[in-house]
Amino acid sequence: MIQKYPNLRLVVIAGMIALVWICISCMTISTRVHTLTSQKYDEASTEMKNFLEVFIDEKQETVSLISLILSHDLQIQKALLTQNGEGLELQRYVEQFKGNAFLQNVWIQVITPEGKSLYRSWTDKKGDDLAAVRLDVAQMLKEPKPFNAISIGKFDLTSKSMIPLYHEGKFIGIVETISKFTSIALKTKEKGFDTLVLVDKAYKKQLEFTYSGHFVGDFYMANTTVKKELVDFVKQKGVEYFINTKGYALAEEINQLITVFKLNDIAGKPMSYFLLFYDLEAIDLSSVERLRDKLILIDIMILLLLVGSFYYLYVKRYRNFIDKLNTQLEYEVTLKTIELAEQNKKLNHLAHHDVLTALPNRLLFLDRLEQSIKLAKRQGTQVSILFLDLDRFKEINDTYGHEVGDKLLIEITHRLEACVRQYDTIARLGGDEFTIIIEDSENDRIVEILEEVIEQMKEPFMINGTMLYSTFSIGVSRYPEDGESTEILLRNADTAMYKAKEHGRNTFAFYDEAMSAQAFKRVGMETDLRGALRNGGFEAYYQPKINAHSGKVVGMEALIRWHHEKLGLISPAEFISLAEEIGLIEKIDKWMMQETMQTALAWQKEGLNIGKLSVNISVNEMDDQHFVASVKEMLEKTGFDPKGFELEITESQIMKNPHAVIGMLHELRALGVSIAIDDFGTGHSSLSLLKNMPIDQLKIDKIFIQDVPQNEEDVAIIKAIIVLAQSLKLELIAEGVETKEQKDFLLVAGCETIQGYYYAKPMSAEDFRAFLLEHS
Repeated sequence: MIQKYPNLRLVVIAGMIALVWICISCMTISTRVHTLTSQKYDEASTEMKNFLEVFIDEKQETVSLISLILSHDLQIQKALLTQNGEGLELQRYVEQFKGNAFLQNVWIQVITPEGKSLYRSWTDKKGDDLAAVRLDVAQMLKEPKPFNAISIGKFDLTSKSMIPLYHEGKFIGIVETISKFTSIALKTKEKGFDTLVLVDKAYKKQLEFTYSGHFVGDFYMANTTVKKELVDFVKQKGVEYFINTKGYALAEEINQLITVFKLNDIAGKPMSYFLLFYDLEAIDLSSVERLRDKLILIDIMILLLLVGSFYYLYVKRYRNFIDKLNTQLEYEVTLKTIELAEQNKKLNHLAHHDVLTALPNRLLFLDRLEQSIKLAKRQGTQVSILFLDLDRFKEINDTYGHEVGDKLLIEITHRLEACVRQYDTIARLGGDEFTIIIEDSENDRIVEILEEVIEQMKEPFMINGTMLYSTFSIGVSRYPEDGESTEILLRNADTAMYKAKEHGRNTFAFYDEAMSAQAFKRVGMETDLRGALRNGGFEAYYQPKINAHSGKVVGMEALIRWHHEKLGLISPAEFISLAEEIGLIEKIDKWMMQETMQTALAWQKEGLNIGKLSVNISVNEMDDQHFVASVKEMLEKTGFDPKGFELEITESQIMKNPHAVIGMLHELRALGVSIAIDDFGTGHSSLSLLKNMPIDQLKIDKIFIQDVPQNEEDVAIIKAIIVLAQSLKLELIAEGVETKEQKDFLLVAGCETIQGYYYAKPMSAEDFRAFLLEHS
């Protein structure tokens, strides 16, 4: 490259020279700036230590002066002469000292000539022998003379002064002034730097009753006014890091210059450390910066002179290189443009198609539907929208996993494509929902397509060696009869699809206005249902279970009712399925359990015999892994006895997923709750499953009761159920009993427990209480 372009050799040489010059300049400037900056930091460190040393000396002098003043106080002399400190009140001095920063946190103590405490300004404690525990006091008693020192006691690091008092030449006692070092930190703050006072860890055991109660590791923190971020930084680094650092330490994380002032004891050993923090921004480095800027400017000027010289030599040979480079760039840009166009094409496909099935997604479907409507409007033709929803697809996903579910959706896509014309649009809106746009077709042709789809779905799907069956519920709306916009047509097709589901699934339904009205009614019902849950619109009704021999109440079934503001009392048959669909059934079931348990407890406290309380379980609760925990929580919350609580589950609910349900029933039985199978005889359960179920009671469905004893088939079925229950040692109850003939037949056949209108209809709590009082 250099041989082909001789001018490049010049560039390399110029670059190397410039680089060497820049490196040398940077190193020189950096070294000079670093040296000057270090000098500034040394000056700041020394200045802080000098200030602190002056402050400590002033502190000691101030404390000594206070002791001298107190030594002339006649009240103190009188107290020492009489050996009575009861009337001694020196708090006025302490209050006067608060106005001086050095004199805050000052304590005064008066000591007898025997070395006992006569008075303390900070506590009522007195009379203890100080000479026995304090060497300085003992020394003062032997040789009374003024004593000043910085020491560490049981409470804190303090500056203290003791002055001996004499009366008529006789030693009568000692007055002692003690001051904390907190004021030192305040004075240094006024000078522009923060101070953290730490007591050496060798004194940790001695500090039994610390004033601040704070430690940094094993070092006692004598002042608490320092900023938290500074204390946290010291904790992070460790105190030893700073006390072993010579000179100063730079903490750029917190923008501080840190230096340590050591205070030694009488023996010359470290007693405490003053960590001094100076804000780096407050240190005047302007002279250093001016010198740095001057040196940089000189270097830049020299560098520019070098660059200019080499540029003059280089520029004549550069044009040819630029031309060839431009040609290469144009070629690469062309290739990149082609590559980006391909990527854009792929992204556009991903944005408008379903990743799994490669079918158009909702966005592309709505666009094509809009175009189809415009075309049909111009030509005066019809457009049909088919809304297809897979029946029970969630069960396949939950049972076999999402991988099997995805493969099933792909196979279904292939079958749908075989049912329509090439120019018709099949789209996947998401999950298990598909849509088809059929243009310019009469109703007969639409019906043929619908029947073809249903016929195609009759054949099983073989996925991963498993044979699966799936069906569609299909709703149809047509332009222009059922709407003239994409939103209305799609909504009406969806409404018709739900109508198909109501007709038993695996079928289709065409939209009409009555469906729309029903859909709006459903939406209104949903809103009202949520409001009822918030505003107490539900009420528990109770129907007794009677022993037909004795006529006594042996239990009661709780049944929910909804007091609608406009529609009146609504039975659960009209709203439970909606509550399950919109996810409110769990909250409703919890409310029902709590309400009925609390009511039953109140009746039991009155001495009323209610037997067992029975509550029905929703089908959705069978899929809720937290249901058992919810029942346990409600029993504990209300204090209701589990042995008096029974849950009723229909036989058909068990048969949907028997193994999972049986596992849940075992957990409920472990709580002490009884289990009853409701509507027995309608769910086609096998005897082997029934034998293994943890159940306590069978409930004969009313469909077998209503025509006995006249209907011989029903009579035979009931007798068989009774024999089955007796052989499995299960309790038995018949529901829906309305006549005396039905009751008498059941008694003779062997079923004693009866529930039905023959004895009582479901009643409100107030009416049921009256019923219990009447039958108690």
